[in-house]
Amino acid sequence: MEPRECGECDLCCNLLKHNVYGQDVTPDNPCRFSKNGRCSIYSNRPAHCIRYECMWLEGFLPEWMYPKDIGVVITVRSWPQGKWLEVGNAGGEITQEIFAELVKFNVPFIYNREGQGYFHGSSEFEEFYKHYSHGV
Repeated sequence: MEPRECGECDLCCNLLKHNVYGQDVTPDNPCRFSKNGRCSIYSNRPAHCIRYECMWLEGFLPEWMYPKDIGVVITVRSWPQGKWLEVGNAGGEITQEIFAELVKFNVPFIYNREGQGYFHGSSEFEEFYKHYSHGV
């Protein structure tokens, strides 16, 4: 897979809950360093921003799933059994087409639809997620 560039997408900067140089960033409190899809501190961004794994950016998702276009950010996470995906709504909803693409990866994932949270995966993953510490 060929890595891509963020372009004008900064959804991860504003959707994820993390701390950036003293600012607690949440969906209600967007990162002050992100303006018009550009990070003003990109070369000096915190380690957790550098480690962040956007599935689209890494080239694993089809071009049409560009996060800014579909309003959904898909984050790659790890658990003792391998990888899992966290689907974040950023103005969009997980459609049947998005769901079908994610199922192809044969890894567990979590998502929200119409305000309700769902798991796709094994009962072992559901148990792991109950105790998962959220954050980047």
